[in-house]
Amino acid sequence: IHLTGGKYTWSNQQAHPTLEKLDRVLMSYAWEDLFPLVSVRKLVRDKSDHNPLLLSLKADRPGPPKKKEFRFELSWLSNDLFLPRAKEIWE
Repeated sequence: IHLTGGKYTWSNQQAHPTLEKLDRVLMSYAWEDLFPLVSVRKLVRDKSDHNPLLLSLKADRPGPPKKKEFRFELSWLSNDLFLPRAKEIWE
């Protein structure tokens, strides 16, 4: 799972630190099929030398979800499959 919030999850907390990515989240293909929008975010380290990881089952969005905009293309009417397919979807 892709990690956001930084590249490294561990530091030796020295003046010239050693930084490593030691902590990871793994999942199976079956689990990914159940939760396709899963994400992992690195949080701020407090007491530990490891950063906590936050697993979210839905996509992190930096604001309110955008409304989906529908646009009709006049050229669709020239396709013989368009009207039967549109009728099937609306029913």
